[in-house]
Amino acid sequence: MASEPIPVGGLAPALDNSFDRAAATEAATTGIDRRAEHALLLSLLGSALDGVARPMPPRDDRFDWDELIGMAARGRLLAQVQRGLLVSGIAAPPRVGVAIKAFRQRSLMINSVNLSTVQRVSGALDAASIGFVVLKGPLLLRALYDDYFTRPSSDLDLLVDRHDYDRAAGVLRSLGYAPADRCESRWWLHYLGEQHFLPPGRSLATVDLHHRVQQPGCPAPRELASYIGNGRRMVLGSTAVPVLSPIHACLLAAIGFVKAAFHREHSLRYLTDLAAQLLAMSEQERHVLDVVARAQGIRHLLAFAWDCAGTLLPVPLPAAPVRRPMRSLATETLAAMSLSPEDPAIAWPKRRHLLWHLCDPGTPFGRIGTFAGEAGFAAAAEVSRLVSR
Repeated sequence: MASEPIPVGGLAPALDNSFDRAAATEAATTGIDRRAEHALLLSLLGSALDGVARPMPPRDDRFDWDELIGMAARGRLLAQVQRGLLVSGIAAPPRVGVAIKAFRQRSLMINSVNLSTVQRVSGALDAASIGFVVLKGPLLLRALYDDYFTRPSSDLDLLVDRHDYDRAAGVLRSLGYAPADRCESRWWLHYLGEQHFLPPGRSLATVDLHHRVQQPGCPAPRELASYIGNGRRMVLGSTAVPVLSPIHACLLAAIGFVKAAFHREHSLRYLTDLAAQLLAMSEQERHVLDVVARAQGIRHLLAFAWDCAGTLLPVPLPAAPVRRPMRSLATETLAAMSLSPEDPAIAWPKRRHLLWHLCDPGTPFGRIGTFAGEAGFAAAAEVSRLVSR
């Protein structure tokens, strides 16, 4: 779940390891206008979310299906593209079906390993009476889209209380897991608040064990006990696995989107997850979501992700409870940031401006105090990272 750090003064490019790097490099050097592909992809995602048929956008005579395939694959959105095509009755070229089939097969293979790992690790943590919750992965996809295999999830992300972290790590070691060498530093353990535990064999997935859900320099929730304590159990075979409540799953989707935006990674899948959850909620549930976000000090972070989802996805999302739009972010720029972040033509917002926009006024000094605290923590984390090299 971790990404490479970013210096406090600006955004640095980073690519998710799951990307097709050759395709991303080619897209970055062509400088071709991809607004038509962005428009169709967003339209298809909207149809996948609300089941409403939408026609092909204009400019289809200049439409590049190969670019859409690559964009959707790098963003892990091909299964939702398939759903959108079916709902809208759009006949795509045969190569789209070939790409979707390969994507589905990969998701089936990877997520099956993840689900097997969930059962084994969950049982061991329960036996040790350690409170935990699964943060994302196939179980979240099942809850959102009624499909364990909407996109591949190679790692199992678990959240435990900081005081239970060493005991949970001991349980993983008893199952044959070992922490990756690079994750033993203070930067990983304290500032990132996670470690990657490598499995004893290929039949199990890597486990990312967390006691934090946000990286330094991004607004973080004030507490995580409720993420674990309010988790709900989802039946998986003979096991009942704790997963995030809908409220906390929304907050984590917003956090994931902001984190990906900070690191210039494909981020639209987080907005589709957030939109799916918001559409399924009642007005009262959305009010509770706002109350919880305010209490956790991430109300503006949630509102930013909520606004972005409402701006990009053509679905009837209600307005965010508090609107703090960034006037410098045009819709076309936001679409490019989310769908094709490798494009060198994107005018990315400076990281300090984005952080200021996301901070809640939750200290005696208002937003200035929140901003200074987050920036200071990020600076300390960067020093720790450099020292640990």
